[in-house]
Amino acid sequence: MKTALYRKYRSKRFDDVVGQQAVTDALKNQIKSGRVGHAYIFTGIRGVGKTTYAKILAKAVNCLNPSDGEPCGVCDVCVGIDNGSMLDVTEIDAASNSGVDNVRSLREETAYCPAVCSMRVYIIDEVHMLTREAFNALLKIMEEPPSHVLFILATTEVHKVPATILSRCQRFDLKRISAADIKERVLYIAGLEKIRITDGAAAMIARLADGAMRDALSLLDTCASLGAEIDEETVARLAGVADKSYLFEFAADIANRNIASMFERLAALYSRSADPARLCLELVRHYRNLVLTKVSDVSAVGDCSEEDGKKYEEQAAGSKLGDLLNTMSALSDTADKMTLSTDRTLTLELCLVKLCSGDAKDADQDGDDVPWSAPQTKKAAPQTKKTESRAQTAQPKKKADPEKPKPTQPQNDDADGQVFEDWDKIVESLRTSNGMLYGFLVKSRAYITDTHVLIDADEFFLKHMRENAEAKEAIKSAIADVSGIRLPIGPYVQSPVQQILMDDESDELDDIDDLISRAKKGGVDVEVK
Repeated sequence: MKTALYRKYRSKRFDDVVGQQAVTDALKNQIKSGRVGHAYIFTGIRGVGKTTYAKILAKAVNCLNPSDGEPCGVCDVCVGIDNGSMLDVTEIDAASNSGVDNVRSLREETAYCPAVCSMRVYIIDEVHMLTREAFNALLKIMEEPPSHVLFILATTEVHKVPATILSRCQRFDLKRISAADIKERVLYIAGLEKIRITDGAAAMIARLADGAMRDALSLLDTCASLGAEIDEETVARLAGVADKSYLFEFAADIANRNIASMFERLAALYSRSADPARLCLELVRHYRNLVLTKVSDVSAVGDCSEEDGKKYEEQAAGSKLGDLLNTMSALSDTADKMTLSTDRTLTLELCLVKLCSGDAKDADQDGDDVPWSAPQTKKAAPQTKKTESRAQTAQPKKKADPEKPKPTQPQNDDADGQVFEDWDKIVESLRTSNGMLYGFLVKSRAYITDTHVLIDADEFFLKHMRENAEAKEAIKSAIADVSGIRLPIGPYVQSPVQQILMDDESDELDDIDDLISRAKKGGVDVEVK
């Protein structure tokens, strides 16, 4: 059976690992100085070298003929670790061995000295998959491990690993490998394997790999199976994505609101087995490049040909930054939704239709929230007799306009909205689920209209809502749980007349003409009775 390229060309020495020079230098220095720790944890996205580093480190601490911190790769120990026959080095997949019994059996093994190697090494891959009980059992071993035991942990989700485990490990964060380094490695391996590939195709593979070397080599392996020269069209077809020319054309269709042309391009891509999810991610990256070109220059894009650089400059020059950001945000949200969607093609098409129709916000299914950047006014002070008489003197008179849509924000307690009677229950429901939101809203009020729930709270709450999408969703879910309805939310804004009466602290407003003038500046018509 043919060995996959990513396995065949897995790095055997520290210096062979691509794109992680800082980690390589640190580990080699520890080996040379004899200051090896008892536990390490490697974290990063898939395909950046976590397990590779673990195996090289296991060889380096046990190699019979180490040189400059590197394993020799030819002694019996190095060969045994490489082919998996060395029993003193155990690799455990936590995804399938996540229980406490598995860790207890490991704990029993650590009492025995290694048979051949100088250290017994346990490599636990995807360690975040262990159960809480298994983590507790592992912690007991790592607190006071035998001197002949070395633990090497690897995970893609380090935030799920308990702090008690992390504090006992030397942590190394592996970064995404740059597209330039991946391209160079792809061309090098293609040369060794006698695979014909164009420079543009290698660059496209590197870009699609998104920082993961294993993904790049797997895609190279797939493309090489055709037996012909690999070009950009081949990579695009087998990866199920659009090449750069399609991306520019899609962006042009969105800018020109050309839905018919866009669906023709989609049909052509689907006929070539294009993957909607990969296409959506490609569009996100395309708009990201347009934004970078707009705010700085094309050099910020990174790995980009001269021809594509000119296209980015032309398309960015003809676009507004706000439109680019809104479109990128909508596509990014759609990419997240597609992971749970039963029909990813329909999800992408719905997003693109919204963008072509001018709605670049990709709103929630329950409608658009009122922008939280709206100015928040002070809460109305209790009215004195003097202010009551002024309010009665200057009453806002609304003009009838049958074509004007009903405003979504109430202008006072009686107009365009009613006090939300269930609001106190909703706030109370947040006490245990979200203490911060409860603190913000405990003394707040809310109003309900036909289309929105509008919240009257302080500026700190408004700032929190502008920056935290999860908070918005938590409030909407609480409203739905308590009241049985789900509506968009927004800030409550008071009327110009209320603001006039509220902001003026002096007693010098007896002049009716002055009050009328100020009310008109606030945008309302005043009728004196």
